[in-house]
Amino acid sequence: MVSGSFGTRSLLRTFVGLSIPLEAATTDTFKFHRTVLYAALVCHVITAWYSSGYHIADEHFQIIAFAQWKMGDLAMIHLPWEFEEGIRSSLQPWIAVVVFKAAEFLGTGDPFTETFILRLLTALFTLVVVRGFVRANLASVAPQLQRPFILLSYFLWFLPFLHVRFCSETWASSFLLLALTTAQGAAKDRWWALKIGAFLALTISLRPATIPAVGGFVLWLLIIRRSTLPDILRAVIAGSLVLAISALLDSVFYGKPSFSLVRYIDANFPSHPGHVFDDFPWYYYFPWIVKYMAPPIGAFVLLALGLLIWRRPKHPITWCIVPLVLALSIVPHKELRFLYPLADLVPLMVVFGLNELWPLLRSTIVRWSAIGLLGLCLVVNSAGLAVVMTTAAGIGRTVLAKELHRVARPGDRIGYLIEPDIAWRIALPNFYRPKGTEEVAFVPITHDHAVGNLDYLIARPGDAAPFASRHDQQLHPMTRTESRWVEPLMQWYTWDEGPEPWTLYRTGPDRR
Repeated sequence: MVSGSFGTRSLLRTFVGLSIPLEAATTDTFKFHRTVLYAALVCHVITAWYSSGYHIADEHFQIIAFAQWKMGDLAMIHLPWEFEEGIRSSLQPWIAVVVFKAAEFLGTGDPFTETFILRLLTALFTLVVVRGFVRANLASVAPQLQRPFILLSYFLWFLPFLHVRFCSETWASSFLLLALTTAQGAAKDRWWALKIGAFLALTISLRPATIPAVGGFVLWLLIIRRSTLPDILRAVIAGSLVLAISALLDSVFYGKPSFSLVRYIDANFPSHPGHVFDDFPWYYYFPWIVKYMAPPIGAFVLLALGLLIWRRPKHPITWCIVPLVLALSIVPHKELRFLYPLADLVPLMVVFGLNELWPLLRSTIVRWSAIGLLGLCLVVNSAGLAVVMTTAAGIGRTVLAKELHRVARPGDRIGYLIEPDIAWRIALPNFYRPKGTEEVAFVPITHDHAVGNLDYLIARPGDAAPFASRHDQQLHPMTRTESRWVEPLMQWYTWDEGPEPWTLYRTGPDRR
C-alpha cells in the first residue's frame, strides 16, 4: 500500500509537476488556477487575433451577413435560405450590428477589426464562464487530477479555437455551462432557479439543436436533484420571459412577427426544408471524434465517455451529453459542429475517466505505458495549439483578403481558379472583399480568353502553373492560406485528405 502510494505520487509529479503534498492540493490549486487563467487569457487573445474569418459557413453567412443586411450593406438576395425561413436567432446579429456601428463611429470600421472585436468579446465571455465552471467542479475532482482538469479546461488544443468563435455553437455552449455551474452552487444561491431557466432558454434560443441536452438537464433537475415545484415554476417563468424577449428581438430584426425557435422546430421536424443534406450512418460521430480531436486524444475521449456513463450515470453532464449524442446519432444529417456545444464538458469527462483508471497505475508496465501515452498526447496537443493560435479559421481566405485590402484598387479584377458552381468554397464574401473590385470564377481547364483581364488570381499551386502556361500569364505569388510549417501538420491531421492551400497571385509583369 505504501509502495503504491509512493508510486502514484511520483507519477503525479511526472504528469503535472506537483511539488506539494496531495493533501494541500485542493487549497493551493486555486492559486494555480489563477495563474493558468492569466496564461489562458493571453492564449485566447492571440487566438482571437490570428483566427480570423470563419470556421463554418453559418458563422459568417447567418450572423455577419444578417448584420450586414440589417445595416443596409447587403441585399437580401445574397442571404441564405435560413433568412427567408426566419429560423436563426437574431441575438448574435444584433450584437454584431452594435459592434459594427460602434467600430464605425470610432473610425475602425474595417472588416478585420470588427470581427476581431466579436471574437475577443466571445473569448472574454467564454473565459469567465469556464472559470466559474472549473471552480464549481473542483471539489468533485480527485486532488491528484485537479491541476490537469484546470489545464485541460483552457488548453485542450481545440478549446481556444472554439472559445473565440462568434457562432451559435460557442455561445450556446457557454449558456449551458452557466446553467450547470449555477446548479452546482444552488444551495448558496436563492435565485438559482431563475438563473437556470434564463440560461437554458438562451441555450436553445441560440442553438435549437441543443434541446436534447437541455431536456436531459431538466430531467436531471427533476429526477436526480429532485427540485421542488416552486423552483421548477421559477425556472419556467424565467425561461419563458427570455424566450418572449427573444421572439420580440426576432420580430424587430426580421420586420415581421417571428420567433426563430418555433420556426426552426417547424422547419426541421414536422416538415423538411427541401434542401439536400449529406446523410451518414448512426455511428459516424464516434470515428469523427477519434479523427478530428486527433488520435490518441480522441480515442481517450471516447473511452472517457463510456466510463462516464458507466461510473457516473447520475452526474449532470452525463444527462446533457448522452441525450444530445443519441439524438444527433439518430438524425441522418451529421456535422461535427453539432457536437461543439458539448466541447467544454470534455475536460471534466476526461478527468473523471482518468480517475477511474488511476488504480491501474500501480502496475509498473501500465504506469510507464501511461507516461509514454501522455507524452504523445502532449506533443499532439502542443502542435494543435500552435496551429489554432496562429492560423486563420476555415480555409484561411481572410489571409488573402487582408493582402488584397492592402494592394487592390477599385476596378481590379479577382479571379478564382475553381468551378463556378462551387466557387463559394474559396470566394471572398462581400464583407471581406475590397470595395470596388470585381470577381469571376474559371474552371481550371478553361480556354476563355477573358482571363487575360485578371489583376489577381486565387488558385491552388497545382492548378495555377498549367493555367499560367495555357494562357501565357505571369503569376507572382503574394501570400497563401497556410504557413509552410502548418501544411504538413494539416496533412497529418486530415489523414492526408486535405487539399493544397490556396495562393494569391498577382498577374502580369512583376511591379516590385
